[in-house]
Amino acid sequence: MTHSLHRKGNIEDLKRDYVILAMFAAGINDKYPDSRKKLIRIGEILNQHNPINIMPEVAWNISPIITATFTDIETVKKVMKTLKEENLGVSIVISGLLSEIQNIATKVDLNLHTVHLSLGIFGKKDLLPSEKILEITTMCGHHCISSYSVEYYINLIREEKISVEEAARKLAKPCVCGIFNPSRAVQILNTLVKGIS
Repeated sequence: MTHSLHRKGNIEDLKRDYVILAMFAAGINDKYPDSRKKLIRIGEILNQHNPINIMPEVAWNISPIITATFTDIETVKKVMKTLKEENLGVSIVISGLLSEIQNIATKVDLNLHTVHLSLGIFGKKDLLPSEKILEITTMCGHHCISSYSVEYYINLIREEKISVEEAARKLAKPCVCGIFNPSRAVQILNTLVKGIS
């Protein structure tokens, strides 16, 4: 799941940002009569563990994936344990700090199958927005949140026309996958409003 691979931030911030994705393998397990039921069951499990964000339920019946975002590794561990126990036969991908994910995988007796790493950004980096704004925009892997939207809400917050929490919720809306972390966005917006980039 490379669209959640490029999240930016320091290690402490990223310790509060984990994405779980469940996905069919096209042509392998997506055609079984109970495939959709299994994927929906995974969505229910994710939802029962109180994610900070999750793909809307209306999409569970049509999407080949279901995604959710969590803010702590212990909850991710509980989700992994439950998914292992239910053994639904659907691929699970977890994005976050590799060291943390490896640690909890060992604790629930799972082996990592594949690891994807981001090699960073190449090209004309001077055209990019500030690192702090990128910390927000990269939380939507399909880039449905522009740096202009972030700057717009920063100005509204400074003018006291909107709260930081409401701005984070509005920024999360275009990310229909449910991988945007509004809790982290609040923290980053607070920093940006104070003029720290």
